[in-house]
Amino acid sequence: MLTDEEETSLINYVKYMAERGFPLTRRMLKAFVISIIEIAGRTTLFNMDKGPSDKWVNKLLNRHPELSEKLPEQQDKARRRMSNVTVVDQYFKLLVDTVDSLGLTNKPNQIFNCDESGFSGKEKSKEKVLTLKGSHSYQQKVLVHGHITVHMCIAADGHVLPSFLIFDGCLPHRSFKDGVPDNWLYGSSESGYMDTELFENWFDKVFIPFCGTRRPVLLIFDNHDSHISINLIEKAKANNIHIIGLPPHTTHLLQPLDVAIFGPLKEKSEPIISYLGKPEQVCHHRQSQVSALLSTAIDQTITLAWVKESFRKSGMYPVDRSIIPNSQLAPADFNKSEKTNKETTDVDTTTITSNGKLFISFDLAPGINNSLSLLWQHYLYVKEIEMSINEPTENPLVTKNLIPRSLADVLLPPANPSLAKKTSSKIITEARVITGDEMLQKLQSKRDEAVKLAEEKKKEKQKELKKGRS
Repeated sequence: MLTDEEETSLINYVKYMAERGFPLTRRMLKAFVISIIEIAGRTTLFNMDKGPSDKWVNKLLNRHPELSEKLPEQQDKARRRMSNVTVVDQYFKLLVDTVDSLGLTNKPNQIFNCDESGFSGKEKSKEKVLTLKGSHSYQQKVLVHGHITVHMCIAADGHVLPSFLIFDGCLPHRSFKDGVPDNWLYGSSESGYMDTELFENWFDKVFIPFCGTRRPVLLIFDNHDSHISINLIEKAKANNIHIIGLPPHTTHLLQPLDVAIFGPLKEKSEPIISYLGKPEQVCHHRQSQVSALLSTAIDQTITLAWVKESFRKSGMYPVDRSIIPNSQLAPADFNKSEKTNKETTDVDTTTITSNGKLFISFDLAPGINNSLSLLWQHYLYVKEIEMSINEPTENPLVTKNLIPRSLADVLLPPANPSLAKKTSSKIITEARVITGDEMLQKLQSKRDEAVKLAEEKKKEKQKELKKGRS
């Protein structure tokens, strides 16, 4: 059915797409086989409308045991774009250099990770319940209303700092500190989420007092704006605390709290909250009760050994790049342009073939039948392609010798993230040192610009008022 070269090319294509977060389904594989046969101009015994049989596909997979069929895990574009070899390598280089320069290689008690996670009462229970046969089972929300955020900080030696609970709107009217460690911190915001003022408050009242007296200290957290301010950086520098911001959209791989702490904590908190509920409350709990319930969940979930394991699993301590297998990452070239000297142009839903022809991906391209085109338009949404008016873009699979030029118009690559619409240069794309002088200068410049702009608007408003009076 396929020549050896065609089969090798198809398998190379399957691997190439899977590595970049666009794995092919069995149905799509059959459609590509049809297109390869069509473009070769050969006849075949199988039905050209339905494609090869499942038996043929099974034999193909048996000849290539490195491939297997499985249900894919969903991953958003931003997470897939940033979770690539280049970004992760840059982060670990920065981490190694920082840990070495601070002399913290064998001082896990001076390396910390902090982040927050939300509890809304809508967490799905994984525990079975008793109900009547043949009936649907419903479970009422655990919390009466609102959103609650728990901010946690852990150290590489396994110890846990006091938690910080953030309520939406205001603090509960009733006593909410009963059954909770005295050193826990509480706050509120309109949404129930962390903001800059709350984070600075936590840094002052929890982190600095409880991180220990030994210096220097390294604190690692995500690059979210709510965690970064001039006041925070100045206080950190004054206390010999160094801060690294993780690459955006990579905390599921690189942050201990996300890798191994928050998941088990949420799984544990739901049954604990339900179990501790009083029957007359129908398992509903006021916000004033949540502190004690979360404290119980933390005590039963987070152990010294498990915290250490979370640092190991994320490669944060001991610092170990090899902990993050490349199979979980997009290739290094996935976030780069094949030819950096080309001009990037906005061309919605288009594909440029190796022959220099421009095709709309929702239309039929040469050598691709209706079945493949319909599948492809739902599967691969090509936003923009790097192009030059005088010179077409080469199919990267051809330049990498993964497929022959004859199949360049059939086995098309996914859209390169670097070729999407130009984004603001202010968007963070890598790990960075938050407490560096450069970051402080940027924030100060940003503040000065904001003050200047506010003064200009105020003057303009005063001029308008004077004109109106005259």
